[in-house]
Amino acid sequence: MPLPVILSTSPRSIVEGPYQRRHASMSPHELRYSSRDPKQLARDLAEADLILGDWTAELKLDRHALDAANRSRIVVHPTAGYDSIDVTHAAALGLPVANTPGANARGVAEWAVMAALACLKNLTLNHQRTRAGEWRMVEASAEGVYDVGGRTIGILGFGAIGQGVARRLHAFGVDRILYFDAFVDVDSIDGGAPVERVQSVAELCERADVVSIHLPLTPETRHIVDAENLRRIGTDGVIVNTARGQVVDEDALHAALVAGTIKAAALDVFSDEPLIGAHRWADLENVLLSPHLAGSTHESKQQMLDGALRSLDAALRGDLPRSVVNQVTSLRLL
Repeated sequence: MPLPVILSTSPRSIVEGPYQRRHASMSPHELRYSSRDPKQLARDLAEADLILGDWTAELKLDRHALDAANRSRIVVHPTAGYDSIDVTHAAALGLPVANTPGANARGVAEWAVMAALACLKNLTLNHQRTRAGEWRMVEASAEGVYDVGGRTIGILGFGAIGQGVARRLHAFGVDRILYFDAFVDVDSIDGGAPVERVQSVAELCERADVVSIHLPLTPETRHIVDAENLRRIGTDGVIVNTARGQVVDEDALHAALVAGTIKAAALDVFSDEPLIGAHRWADLENVLLSPHLAGSTHESKQQMLDGALRSLDAALRGDLPRSVVNQVTSLRLL
């Protein structure tokens, strides 16, 4: 009897290391790697019993790809974000989609804190000036170099990453941490740091000096940080986005950065990725840019792939992983 086929849509270079460490303990199976060509991908998907999503999020599992995967029992995505998969259509097909939450929480939280500090200190601009032979020590404070202690931090989305940001910033002496999350309601976090839940995104942006975004991209969160909320953050305000580019209205953000109606932004994610070649962010001095690497630390990548492989192994044994995101309650049986 042929072994069940796990089809990895993630590149071999991403999967191979974690897979070599884990595959011997997994239920018997055959691992294959999909083509990046759409026509060949459809043929590969037709032969898959289980699917590992694309860690790079470049290869999309849209409705046509999912229709081709007509014998698959489950899709397991190796990151927390899963917007590269049409989860609604998967649900209509009875195909569960699971993600891998929390595996990169430390890496992303560390990046967000680093970026907030860099923006408050005008780090990128002063690095460029010093390299060019300028010495602006005296002018620095007037140009807006700030302590983080005593600032009000607003965290949009208060899951594992948002709470990790709060813990780390509390250690810097930040004693006013606000958050907005429709599903979390706490007044302190691990370590005893006090936090305050606000009732709206508007209130968070109005009161915070730094807004750090940690929401998934859904129809409800698309452009949730719009022009009006950017105005509320104000001219000394900083926005950090490690979530998804489309959570922010990027046109409005770009305009605000050009006009100086917001101090600075740190962007690890963009609406259109990869961000290659000439682009509109390149000429701005008040933006820190990063190629979607906050969760790509060596440790995070290992943990994400390891978690996804554990979920696939559970599915091979007939068990549904706990992290299903599209409300399908059993493996698809064909």
